[in-house]
Amino acid sequence: MLLWTGDTYRNFAIETLNNSVSGTVNFFVGSRVAQDYGDKVTPIVNEWSRLGSLVKSFQENDQTRMKAELNILSNARQVVQGELDLIETVAYDENFTKLATSDSELGASITDDPAVLEYLKNREKAEARKPATYMWSTPDGRPVFSFILPVGGFRAVGFLEVVTDPLPTLAGIGKVLGGNFRIFDTDGTLLFESLEDGQTSEGDEQIAAADGSDGAEPGNTEATPPETAKTPDSENASATQRAAVDILISDGRGGTWAKATFDRDITDFYSQTNDLRMLSIEILVAVLVVGWLAGWVLLRTTVFRNLRAFARAMTSISNGDTNVDLPKVGSDEIGDMKKALIGLRESVRQAMILQNMVENTPTMTALITPAGTLSYLNASAQDYVGGNTDTVSGDFLNLGDDFQTKLSNPDNLPFTEVMQNDRDYLELLAAPVRDKDNVLLGTMLAWNKVTEREESRMAITEMMAEVARVAQSVTEQSEGLLGLASELTNQSENTVAQSGGALDVSREAASNTQNVATAVEELSSSIAEINRQASEASNVTNRAQQEAEESQRNIGSLEKASSEIGSIIDLINDVAHRTKLLSLNATIEAERAGPLGKGFAVVANEVKSLADQTASATGKIGELTAAIQQEVQKAAHSISTVGDVIHQVNDIQSTITQSVDEQRRATGEISENVQRIAAGAGSMDEMIQFVNDGAQSTGKNAHDLNTASHQLSEMARNLSERMRAFSERMKLT
Repeated sequence: MLLWTGDTYRNFAIETLNNSVSGTVNFFVGSRVAQDYGDKVTPIVNEWSRLGSLVKSFQENDQTRMKAELNILSNARQVVQGELDLIETVAYDENFTKLATSDSELGASITDDPAVLEYLKNREKAEARKPATYMWSTPDGRPVFSFILPVGGFRAVGFLEVVTDPLPTLAGIGKVLGGNFRIFDTDGTLLFESLEDGQTSEGDEQIAAADGSDGAEPGNTEATPPETAKTPDSENASATQRAAVDILISDGRGGTWAKATFDRDITDFYSQTNDLRMLSIEILVAVLVVGWLAGWVLLRTTVFRNLRAFARAMTSISNGDTNVDLPKVGSDEIGDMKKALIGLRESVRQAMILQNMVENTPTMTALITPAGTLSYLNASAQDYVGGNTDTVSGDFLNLGDDFQTKLSNPDNLPFTEVMQNDRDYLELLAAPVRDKDNVLLGTMLAWNKVTEREESRMAITEMMAEVARVAQSVTEQSEGLLGLASELTNQSENTVAQSGGALDVSREAASNTQNVATAVEELSSSIAEINRQASEASNVTNRAQQEAEESQRNIGSLEKASSEIGSIIDLINDVAHRTKLLSLNATIEAERAGPLGKGFAVVANEVKSLADQTASATGKIGELTAAIQQEVQKAAHSISTVGDVIHQVNDIQSTITQSVDEQRRATGEISENVQRIAAGAGSMDEMIQFVNDGAQSTGKNAHDLNTASHQLSEMARNLSERMRAFSERMKLT
């Protein structure tokens, strides 16, 4: 086990180290290529993109001359002197349509990537004037570096792509990382090699094994386990250990730029881990021997003695002795055993208490196993059935087969039921008995004799039936009495209602008279309202005139603001013209003095000043535009107000018409009220005669109600005698 752990740890350490190499290599390559190499070559290719002959070929769109100029770049001084390794140059128009390519067999370009091409096409003008660099790989897996530059400098007439080989800039990376670093194409051809001794080589040879390791195929991202190799420095060929890992170098856009391998010598690490493993084995053996001896002595002197004491205590508890003393132990595992035994002793004590309670309770209790066997009867149950579990079985309560079937089905439990056997009425309670795992252990059956209670219940039932019959008779008589009382009440209510009708007629006559006076007052009020509405109409007309004048003033302000906008637009045009002239001067000055020209700074400051003036003028335009909008809103509001005023005039005219109608209706109400007064006087005699007839009917109904009351009294005496007989039967008196 220890050997396996050591090997696993060692392999894990090597794998972790290999995984860290991937990030380290990506960092070094990215730093050297994307940053150092890019910063070094950018001035060179930037100078190429400004060559007059190349710019002129773009301006004339002479693709033949353009191709010749691209081929000339392969003989440039920087290429000949080895400052950069040029692979291919490509010319594009302003929309990145390919125009010409130098004489090379690369057959690929960074613009073959749709995402890169889309980005280059959609760049802002200011961004397009800056060089763009990309790390990418050809279809055959060769890592290259491209520069995208505008041709012509400030006034770009097209774009130039310069494809270079950046691998030479990685020279010495193997020595820095302390191992052998190699880059391969997709066919496994070696493209670049930097060894840990500082040597660097490039070539097309196939690499099958390096420094004694077989070397995994490029593209495998998993670490290769270390292997043993023979060094050529000794006749004995002492064993060495090397760890190899395959690496995918990122192009910075989520893709792969190159596939590389890295291997290094880990012989010293293997030697140290072997020594550590041997030392661990020796220490482990010594610890096991000492531990075995100490454990044997400890078990002999303490554990076995305590276990024998615990065994004696558990035997006593099983015999019912819950006061047995337990051995004194510490707070270790033996102490935990003592705590558990104390809990067991208390559980046994509680179980014995519960058993005594059940045994001595007056409620008769039995326990039936799931198989239907009677396993327990308490003392009161044994007295009732006249035997114990050895002499009693089956239907020991004589309750019938149906009860036994119901009792034996656990799905029916629990249930409560009152049943009669050949001797008594019994109130039965059946409930399941389960363990902590919800497993059925049996069925508890408890019962009590309730013979007297059941006989009393039956007597009460018979008495209640008799009372129900008497109550039914009383109810029928009461309903007749209720009908008579209801009729008498209705007669009385009719008498009161007719009397009230006579009073209402009188009140209505008085009210009609009052309505005549009110109608006259309303007529006067309507005339006053007509006068007030006429005055209001005059005021509204004045307001309409004022709103119209305000609308005219707002329109005048709108015209003035429009004229000011024209002046500001002229100022903007003048500033734009001056900005154009200064921009032209800055371009001429920059071309004349080159990057060291100082006049460009003065021109730039002037351009900034003119830009500030343009911004100020634009701000004024915004303010005046807002003012115009406000004035237009005011004019719209004024026009809306005029419409509202006209609408109010119409409402006032309608109000006047309604007032005239109210005068007409008030006159009609005066006539109707006079007629109601005359009609009310004629109905008074009829109402008085109706009151007299109602009084006679009330006297007859009162006689019938007296007869019914006598009959109800007789029935009540009969009910009282029956209740006295029931009390004697139930021994309540």
